[in-house]
Amino acid sequence: MKYLLLICTILFSVFASSQDLIILRNGDEIKAKVTEINDNDIRYKRESNPTGPTYKLAKSKIFFIRYASGDKDFFGAPDDAPAQKQATSPAKPATKPEAFVYDPTIGDVGCQIKKKFGTRLYGRQAGQVYYGYNLVYYGFDFTYLILSNGSKMGHSSELIQKYFYTWNKELSDEMLSFQNLKRWMKKPSMVLGNPVFSNYTKRDPHQFVSPQNYCISFIDLQKIIKSYVLREQQGVGMVINLVNFNKEREYALVYVTFFDIATREILFAVEASGKAGGGGMTKHWATGVESAVREMFIDEVYKHRWMNNGMVPGKLLFY
Repeated sequence: MKYLLLICTILFSVFASSQDLIILRNGDEIKAKVTEINDNDIRYKRESNPTGPTYKLAKSKIFFIRYASGDKDFFGAPDDAPAQKQATSPAKPATKPEAFVYDPTIGDVGCQIKKKFGTRLYGRQAGQVYYGYNLVYYGFDFTYLILSNGSKMGHSSELIQKYFYTWNKELSDEMLSFQNLKRWMKKPSMVLGNPVFSNYTKRDPHQFVSPQNYCISFIDLQKIIKSYVLREQQGVGMVINLVNFNKEREYALVYVTFFDIATREILFAVEASGKAGGGGMTKHWATGVESAVREMFIDEVYKHRWMNNGMVPGKLLFY
């Protein structure tokens, strides 16, 4: 009996040390030991019951498997995805605004300061972003951007007039150009929509500077997306929402936001911060935005195909 218990303990330890992780397309995770991979499905045993039944899971539901060795198997988008999408009832189009209206209630002053280089993911349809092709890019949205810098109080209107256009030009023409984003994201079919940059002219020009930290919640982000006036009726929209330039910690905070153009529902959004740096007001904060988008969103989130916060390393995750 003692030997039997010893053998079971050893087998369980071996299983635990060779745990695989199955990541589903809906963002769920299964801790398991994969025992077989067939043409249409995989077989596995649960981590919590290694001597129990063998389960079967269709490949079409799996995003990737990370094995105990560190190797990964990615599973392409299911072949019948377009047919399934057409078979479902079409989503009800959103009521489209005829003109952009600024909402002064959006944003949270005095929120928790973020990490200089970090991220948090929102939404459960990242697969449409990673594997879809009909992507429309709307540029940078400065409408709700706040500079957290008490020494600049009283200069809001002056700073907006002097720097918003030059920040947008530096980012759009040089650091994070449309062509660069297409190349980095490997989206050759991505097209330009009408930029949302001009929406900033509707904001209160005296409320750009704050002595406190500033954030935008996911709920507020959804309100911003629904307020856009766009030409396109279908597809997936992409916009980079600038949120905060934090002088105390020297970071820029942004959302890289993807949404269904027809319904205006956010499919996937990546909140990201990047380290500011460089001489001059324009270069300094544009560098922070570039870091947040290129180094955090592209190099970390997008290239690793992270779909939920459980996949983000703790050192990078906003809590």
